[in-house]
Amino acid sequence: MLGGLVFFGDDSGAFEAVDARTGAPLWHFNTGQNLHASPMSYAVNGTQYVAIASGSDVFSFALP
Repeated sequence: MLGGLVFFGDDSGAFEAVDARTGAPLWHFNTGQNLHASPMSYAVNGTQYVAIASGSDVFSFALP
């Protein structure tokens, strides 16, 4: 959990974020491919990112 968020991939190939306290959906991104791993988080120069492997790609998104 990062800052009250939970990230996960679902069976349809969507990468999603929900509010950790309420479970309310906050964001989703359809990768269009099967997900191959759990999401991971990392930081570069003070910016936090969350990433997930899907198909032959890795999708990475910066957090505000």
